Amino acid sequence: MRKPLWLLLFGVLALALSSCIIITDLPVSNFRFDSNWRRSDGAFVFCTNPDRETYMRYSFRAPDPNRILSITEIYKGKISGRELRINRQKSNLTYASGRYTFVGRLTFGGGGVPQSLQPFSIVVVPDMPPPVNTNPPDPSKNGETEVTVEVVSTAGVTYRGTYTYDTYANCP
Repeated sequence: MRKPLWLLLFGVLALALSSCIIITDLPVSNFRFDSNWRRSDGAFVFCTNPDRETYMRYSFRAPDPNRILSITEIYKGKISGRELRINRQKSNLTYASGRYTFVGRLTFGGGGVPQSLQPFSIVVVPDMPPPVNTNPPDPSKNGETEVTVEVVSTAGVTYRGTYTYDTYANCP
């Protein structure tokens, strides 16, 4: 008895596909940025008071940690235009349930924004604060820092997430 030709073709196709390895790049997605300071409209901000602690946190989804080649943080003073790049080790981030998370403590002083985890600073040229008419003074915006996290996969694909933090002095 003769077997139909289509059955033989499906058998050959199944054999060919079983010997193939399909490599796909797993996307990095869902970047989130926040800090421990929030403006009344819900925006996350940095507080430059020397007596107040400011923490920055970012996270992103990455289905497989073995597919991440590098993580770079890019800090840019929006007013000054100065930029600083920090190569962040994966070991400095926590990985749980498909999400990488980094938390860093920021300290401010002398016109810079140094992060205590690494020796660096970002110089932000402040805007002139508005006149103070209250006691205690209202928080005054004194600059902006754009934070970009750049993640490169082992396939060479670059993923980016960005958030711009307004910086304030005189935080309560």
